[in-house]
Amino acid sequence: MADRIVVLGAGALSLGFLGPELRDEYEMTFLDTHYKADLVEGIQKRGVYTMNLAASEIQPLKVEDVSAFRLDVPEQDAPIRRHIEQTRLFFTAVGVKNLDGALNWLYERIRDRKDSIYILCSENGENIAEKWRARFPRNIRLLDTVMGRMCRIEEKAEPDYTPVLPGLDWGVVGEAFYGMPLPRSCYDSDVFHARAFNFVSDAEFHARERIKLYAHNGLHFFISAQGRLRNVERLSDLADDPKVTRAARELLDQEIAPALWKDCGRHVGRETFNEYIRLLPDRLFSKTLRDQVARGVRNVDSKFAPNERILGGLRLLLENGIQPRRFYDLIAAGLEVARRDLSEQVARKLYEQIPDEEARHEVEKRWKRLMR
Repeated sequence: MADRIVVLGAGALSLGFLGPELRDEYEMTFLDTHYKADLVEGIQKRGVYTMNLAASEIQPLKVEDVSAFRLDVPEQDAPIRRHIEQTRLFFTAVGVKNLDGALNWLYERIRDRKDSIYILCSENGENIAEKWRARFPRNIRLLDTVMGRMCRIEEKAEPDYTPVLPGLDWGVVGEAFYGMPLPRSCYDSDVFHARAFNFVSDAEFHARERIKLYAHNGLHFFISAQGRLRNVERLSDLADDPKVTRAARELLDQEIAPALWKDCGRHVGRETFNEYIRLLPDRLFSKTLRDQVARGVRNVDSKFAPNERILGGLRLLLENGIQPRRFYDLIAAGLEVARRDLSEQVARKLYEQIPDEEARHEVEKRWKRLMR
């Protein structure tokens, strides 16, 4: 029974990370809706899809022996239920806004089970699963995850990437980054038997979660916002811009990294922490991944949530005695992206959420310089 994984959401993370990382030890089933109708139909016919691994060169990788179904097609409900009955390990990869709906849907189908079941929430943020834990019976355990590999959809795959399926235009691209940390306190040898799972102490898991959110996601947003304000399409378009690369390096090395080390970094170890920080900018500027600026700034208002990368990152610095300088530039850039892409009113409301008076003053000075 533990040899199948059901993934809710067949997007970039599911296809670019979960499928390739777990395919050898589990049978993979992806569930989605009409948004991925072409993918579901193709997998149902072929049982295989292709992702593109963005290392020093682009390497197409086939993910075989997979299944897919549509949640919004009544005729497919019976086979979906059969796959769910065979599964003790589920992933949600639907985005924070859709997580409640996905968990409600899954709960209705597994609530009467008495065996041990694990649901791994792959959405960005800290303690994503917390509010749901009390709603599920004790045999159903909800876990947060640290999804380290950047993955994305390329709407026009060729000529650079291999399409996800023959006859489709779009492709899946993921960086060459491996491993999935999970808290050791949740280890179950009957369920978790893939090499990708890396069980660590609860303290180290918490540290890795915060490092991913505030270093990786925070720097990713900063670079993406710089790209949006410069009207470029890809983060890689900024790789040769010394002003942007220097600002990104200073933000990471002088502010985010020192704050994270004081806060939690010791739990991963100095060598591991330093190596992660050293490599991070090159990963984001990668010319094979060629991540999209639009992906980094989408739903910009949600990134100002208290437990998210912008205001949460500011709190991280202030609580650990780090004086924000470049981080004020990050917040100002985020506000200007919100003003241009959403509205002046939305941006002003986000500005008013900055909790520190000195921070608001410094951010406003920088924000005014970005307005046009």
